[in-house]
Amino acid sequence: MISVELLKSHCFPFQFFAVDAVSLSSTNIRILENCINRALFRKFGSCDKRSLEYMKICTGLHNINDLVGKRHCSFIDKLISDGRFSNLLLVYGSNALYRF
Repeated sequence: MISVELLKSHCFPFQFFAVDAVSLSSTNIRILENCINRALFRKFGSCDKRSLEYMKICTGLHNINDLVGKRHCSFIDKLISDGRFSNLLLVYGSNALYRF
């Protein structure tokens, strides 16, 4: 469990750097999940998909998409609370609308 906590405290900041400010595609989310899967495989030596999913649930690493979404929402909330970035949010919102 210490290795998992080290993964969360030391590797995640590098792995999730700038995830807050950008919208990730499903391919990018899968790449992040694959990195976590490989780290757990190397630590615990399990290659069974069900075992790996169970380990991710037990360690709190099971839903990277939600984690990325929460970080992104927190970033946007901080921007909203700071009035200096209102123009930036307008540009971000208009770009998000044109993307879909």
